[in-house]
Amino acid sequence: MTVRRIGGATIEKVEELCAAGFRPNRMFPKFDQQAFDAQKHWMVPVHVEAGSDRLVGSVHTWILKTGRHTILIDTCLGNDKARHNPGWNKLDTPFLNRLRACGCPPESVDFVMCTHLHVDHVGWNTKLENGRWVPTFPNAKYLFAKREYAHWETEQSTQGEGKVNDGSFDDSVLPIVEAGKAVMIESDHQPDPLLTIKDYPGHTPGSIAINLRDGGRTATFSGDIMHHPIQVYHPDWSSQFCWDQEMSARSRRQLLEDCVESNALLCPAHFPGANAGYVKPEGSSFRFDWDEQR
Repeated sequence: MTVRRIGGATIEKVEELCAAGFRPNRMFPKFDQQAFDAQKHWMVPVHVEAGSDRLVGSVHTWILKTGRHTILIDTCLGNDKARHNPGWNKLDTPFLNRLRACGCPPESVDFVMCTHLHVDHVGWNTKLENGRWVPTFPNAKYLFAKREYAHWETEQSTQGEGKVNDGSFDDSVLPIVEAGKAVMIESDHQPDPLLTIKDYPGHTPGSIAINLRDGGRTATFSGDIMHHPIQVYHPDWSSQFCWDQEMSARSRRQLLEDCVESNALLCPAHFPGANAGYVKPEGSSFRFDWDEQR
């Protein structure tokens, strides 16, 4: 595993899955084939599957170690969970062993931070134990954005049990609340002196990014404010999964501008390959300079 350093803090990516998924014209309602083709030379095969144009996506978590705390950002899909997507249904991956290989046994985690509460960002919040969903990280506090949680709580009361976010609200979020492990936070919450939180709503009502800052350097963990690196070049391309596509586009552009200003290492939730890099201005848009450590 490659360890990136931001000042005295360390960052490691731990991947659960990586595969080709949606074609871009299905993923992005504002998709433009000519604009896509102009970037294809660097996207194939790591970010776009050769021959099919299907978008390649990674599902991974980020381990942050600040010297004071061990923090997980987003917890992927999880094992044993019933999902409609056949590629995500009843998984049996060695994800926890991969965490341990990075020196991060579940007992060592102090905070779990979810950038939002979609199915592929909360799954390892819980594990199946004696027929019950219990917290995977027994000593951790789980930090959920208050506005994000309130939205899905309302949806659950409207849609009914097992219906919200493909059932993940019931098996991966509510058990954390019931166990007394959840902390509902606003953007001024600071779980560690090196971390700050900023709201970027649109993909979901309470989407946040998490900033790590130390030694004059910054890293930004952006969750699904963008799904694929083509959105760096076309920030107005919101995904079909965005709750409010226009708001999402505004938040995405703001995030990219913020990363330029702070020269942050941008660490999204689904970029495969080198998976992180630096945003640079380019005309009225942006480009991405990859940090080639993997």
